[in-house]
Amino acid sequence: MNELRERGGFRLDFRILSILLLLAVVPLLALSWWLFRSFENAYLDMVGTNLSHAADTAFGSVNNYLQDQIIEVAGLTEVPALREAVKQGNLDLQRDLEAVRRAIPRMETEWPKLQGGDPRLDRILNNAGSRFLQRYISVNRAYREIMVTDFLGRLVAASGKTTDYYQADEEWWKETYGDGFRGSVFIGDVNFDESSKTYAMELAQPLVEADLGVISVIKVVLDGQRIHAIVGSFRPGPSTIAVLMRAKGEVISAPGYNLMDQRTYPATLEILNARDKGRRYFISDADPAAVYGLAQISFQQLYPRLNWILVTTGEVGQVLGPLPQMRRYFIYLVVAVVLAGLIAALLISMVQSRPTIEQDVHLERL
Repeated sequence: MNELRERGGFRLDFRILSILLLLAVVPLLALSWWLFRSFENAYLDMVGTNLSHAADTAFGSVNNYLQDQIIEVAGLTEVPALREAVKQGNLDLQRDLEAVRRAIPRMETEWPKLQGGDPRLDRILNNAGSRFLQRYISVNRAYREIMVTDFLGRLVAASGKTTDYYQADEEWWKETYGDGFRGSVFIGDVNFDESSKTYAMELAQPLVEADLGVISVIKVVLDGQRIHAIVGSFRPGPSTIAVLMRAKGEVISAPGYNLMDQRTYPATLEILNARDKGRRYFISDADPAAVYGLAQISFQQLYPRLNWILVTTGEVGQVLGPLPQMRRYFIYLVVAVVLAGLIAALLISMVQSRPTIEQDVHLERL
């Protein structure tokens, strides 16, 4: 009698398939992780390059503002009313110069006590030059104070009563006067100004006569909020900001900071290290990690007293956006596909393992 055989067919070995799937999923996940990380790193490099260019643009905006103020103050040095005030102030220099010098300390001592109506005060604050300056700052709110001195540093015109009468002992006056022939432009850091009671920066220029050299010095006090507004309004991208700081870490302008803030910027050391190495961008080791772009030119190259650093930055998590989430979802998808494959293999192998024709006990007797 012929032997009864089950119908032949393909059988799926669940154990072998499981081993093969498990062996395949590990390199697949590792390769997927590497591909995503490589793309993220390349993307961060691109973002860092863009941030460095944005830092150059922000630097240009601040520098343009400072240059505009230099040009504007240079225009003030040519105002006839101010020139006349300087000329009148320098008249007594043709007499006994030592006597003039000895009179300065007495006036400096009496200056804080002088009140309106005193002819010594009115001669300075009510002349044509001072009246021009008072009108000028009333329409130019960026200027908190303007003062003009004579050849010796005595006040000859001002937009209002200043803290001191004698200015030649101040650093800004000495630097602006220079060698007495050509002088130089002075731009100081943002600090609290006692006269205007605001956080401001000083800008001074010499008044020069071709045959006499420096005959006077003019100083304006610029409201520091203008710098803060320029930097604060700069947004390189939807998740990035601009930061203006000093090399010591004090923040001049950054979201969440103000001019009175004494906190040190968290990434100061890394920024200084990157600047010293000539790097245009870097990713910080802080938590949360952030990418920083540095301007190519430093402010100190143009303005010796401004040891400022301008950077643009954004947190890595915000800059990458949905990429890390996409990576996680892809890994979840791969794991889900493998599990679904294992379950499907299990079900198919269970079906394939059943005999095609069920055996009959009566056939066994035969």
